[in-house]
Amino acid sequence: MTMNAHRTVIAASLATAFLTPSAYAADELQSVVVTAQSRKQLVQDVPMTMQVLSTKDIEAVGAKDLADLNGYIPGLTVDAIEPTQPAFGIRGVQAGDFGIATDSPVGIYVDGVYTGKTGGALMNFIDVQRIEVIKGPQGTLFGRNSAAGAIAITTNEPGKELDAAAHVKLGRFNRANADVMMNFPISDTFAARFVAVRAGSEGWADNTATGKKSGGDKDWATRVSLRKDLGDAKLVFAWEHENMEQYGRPAFGVIKNPALPLGGYQGVYDAAYTANFVNPLDAPLANDQQGSEGRLFDGATLRFETPLAGMTFSSTTAYRRFKTHNFTDNDGGARNDLYLSTLDAKRAHSFQQEFKLSGKNDQLDWIAGLSFYHNNEHQDAGAYVTTGTLDTLSVFAGGDANFATLFGGLAAAGIPGIAADSVFSWDETHYSDVRTKSASVYGDTIWHLTPQTNATFGLRYTRDKKRMTWYVPGRVSPQLDDFLSRFGALAGLDASSFPSNVIFATAAQLASSPVTREKEWSDWSPRLVLDHKLNKDTLLFASVSRGYQAGGFNIFTPPNPSSTTRTGQDPSFEPEKMTNFEAGVKLALPDIRATVNASLFAYKFKNLQDIQLYSVGTVPTYNVVSSDQKAHGLDVDGRIRVSPRITLFGGFEYIDQTYTRYQRLDADGNVTLDLGGQPVGTPRLTAMAGINLNWETASGRASVNFQGTHATAQRCNSDTAALSCLRTATLKTGTAQSKFDLRVGWDSPSARYGVALIINNVFDQRYVQSLAGQTEQYGAPYANITPPRAIGVEFRASM
Repeated sequence: MTMNAHRTVIAASLATAFLTPSAYAADELQSVVVTAQSRKQLVQDVPMTMQVLSTKDIEAVGAKDLADLNGYIPGLTVDAIEPTQPAFGIRGVQAGDFGIATDSPVGIYVDGVYTGKTGGALMNFIDVQRIEVIKGPQGTLFGRNSAAGAIAITTNEPGKELDAAAHVKLGRFNRANADVMMNFPISDTFAARFVAVRAGSEGWADNTATGKKSGGDKDWATRVSLRKDLGDAKLVFAWEHENMEQYGRPAFGVIKNPALPLGGYQGVYDAAYTANFVNPLDAPLANDQQGSEGRLFDGATLRFETPLAGMTFSSTTAYRRFKTHNFTDNDGGARNDLYLSTLDAKRAHSFQQEFKLSGKNDQLDWIAGLSFYHNNEHQDAGAYVTTGTLDTLSVFAGGDANFATLFGGLAAAGIPGIAADSVFSWDETHYSDVRTKSASVYGDTIWHLTPQTNATFGLRYTRDKKRMTWYVPGRVSPQLDDFLSRFGALAGLDASSFPSNVIFATAAQLASSPVTREKEWSDWSPRLVLDHKLNKDTLLFASVSRGYQAGGFNIFTPPNPSSTTRTGQDPSFEPEKMTNFEAGVKLALPDIRATVNASLFAYKFKNLQDIQLYSVGTVPTYNVVSSDQKAHGLDVDGRIRVSPRITLFGGFEYIDQTYTRYQRLDADGNVTLDLGGQPVGTPRLTAMAGINLNWETASGRASVNFQGTHATAQRCNSDTAALSCLRTATLKTGTAQSKFDLRVGWDSPSARYGVALIINNVFDQRYVQSLAGQTEQYGAPYANITPPRAIGVEFRASM
């Protein structure tokens, strides 16, 4: 198949998506083949809520990864402020834990391979054919459990035709993206495909403290794939490599008045205190730590598929390894007395093996799978402060400025090399390791009750085992220790006069020597679906399914090494489980060339794991919080082809999500916060809409794609209202957000080359995404804000 013909097939996959080019007829839009149920099916025949994005959809907004598509699938959220710590959510279910001992409720799969939630979860798009976003539990269809939903990315396999293509994009903030694809038919049965991608920009924020730019990106990736046809069987091998290295994300402080002492903060963000906040959208960025963020990734996949005794057998073998580091400013300013930087570094290697057997006859269409997953991962969590920071935060007994008093007295005594405002570094690091082993067997059968009615039964059994090790050595402060060894006696102090750890104080007491725990969990996850074709254009369906995610460990609260998990502190938490009910309709209206898909859903989620920064003792630390949630809502998407040159598309999700159980405890086990019955925070409505125009001009075809997203205001509760729903004269958070993107392009008559203007955030709408941070509880939060308008020109050429 030629590249042009291949692109025609890809573009047709916009049938159910709301991003639909208008150049394709309604009957073509209903003939899209997807694999959401591990079978090749017409998308309008799949009885579940799903949406499909193709290469054209990705190009329409100039997206380089899933984060750039945020908002264009209502109900899907991608938090990629820090790409080595991405968080994915579907229908409000999103875990904020960046620790290695938990799994994400949203499973991401690339060519059927589970990517995890850290190093391989947010990769550059490399030769993507389509993206299927499937909402609701998917345990009986994929190699790993996906309690809240799945994102399945399918790439292009090597083809039998010589082909090549390239894109170059240049734009604002010194944006320079490029990719190239070459497909080589080596013989009638053997082909190779090579793809290389490079993306980078200088950044959109001027860091006044370092004189450098922040908010940029820089990475490159390659993929080499080989396909060998063996009669009716095929063997596909792919190797992928990515290298990302860029500055850390910008943290905009909102306390800019150096004359305002943090002592003015009385533990409540009342009007008198927040009146001192500045708007981070207008204030300069001043991070004393420029930071860095990087990822080195390698992955190899071997897929084999063959007919077997009237059935189809497939095997997927995959190996992944990565290293990441995320060193960032976490005080949002450039004050010597409030320096705080953090490190999150991970390295991992995993092995996956999945076998599938499938078959069908007049009455049954079935699949059965066996999956194994092994993952070894290590994490370094570092907190780097100064003695001035510890004084400012008043972490020592009585709240006295211990170091300032000490240094001031020694300076007054004439000790050389010391002043009252001297500061020394104070570094703490928390080390952890986890070894995960998982095995599962699953099956899914479609029973054709009548020519119009089907019943689908699915069941999965999973057994998980995790082994966790904690190690928290004492702080590292060589300059301070050297100074105290020489002059501390004058003040009656030495290095042992200070605690070994302040940031990880509790953890250090429990894991100053390595301590290990392990635990196993198992689960049965069922799925039942009924669907009925009222006619060839109308599908009704209803389903109930249960999702499961293995339990894990709180990496920041090690167990007491002198006790066992049966008789002492147990740092583990129970598995996550979701029960989902759904009923929907998929409707084609050929007379007006339109499609409409809608579904009602309701779910209960038990033991969702999240990580929160709050005080149990003197200094706030990260703690894993388990909650139960429930929600109900409505998903709708549709399109209408007004004329051969005009297509309208859109979709929305309404959701009402609340906590049924959420409690925080103090050091004595007393409840300090109870959010039961309150909103989780998910906006009630997320929506998108757009228009596609195309016409012949200048001996080619011109096109305009204009589309936008909108989310209503965040629903706040008694815990988040202070900062997440802040309203002052200069600063507002948690507000409704909108974004619009425009692509104007022209393609040659043969579609062999083209040019396009791409504008992201057309109206330059800017928002405060969050107001939080490690110094939040001392009255000094920082903000993450959305980037400004970006303009780029893209050039494309192909054989």
